[in-house]
Amino acid sequence: MSDPTGLTPLEKYSIAGTVVIGILLAVLADASAGHQWMLWLAASVGALGGLAHEIAQSGGKIAFFQRYQDGFYLGSVAGMVLGAVAGLLVVRGLDAGLAGSGATTTTQLAYDAFIAGLALKGVTEAAGGTAVKS
Repeated sequence: MSDPTGLTPLEKYSIAGTVVIGILLAVLADASAGHQWMLWLAASVGALGGLAHEIAQSGGKIAFFQRYQDGFYLGSVAGMVLGAVAGLLVVRGLDAGLAGSGATTTTQLAYDAFIAGLALKGVTEAAGGTAVKS
């Protein structure tokens, strides 16, 4: 009997893992915002940005690096790592840019870190893409 979803077992595990990790990151981001833990907030929200890109791209079916005809896919795990790094870079940039002008708000940091994580994952995968001849 064939699987009606058309997903391989590896893809199913990847989707389940992506959902679980996404929930854990959201809980960490919420706790970080509540306790004003700026570095953890930036890392967790940036990771969510990288994860959001992967979900939009593959539906979360790719957990680790995979090569397809149209290029190299980094997957959910690499997306979260790249997003977390981008989020941490945002903290540094906001800290340097706002020195002496008041504290960075958690909302501003969360927004900037999410967008940075989303963007870095997208740019990285675009660089690894390959044009497919029709």
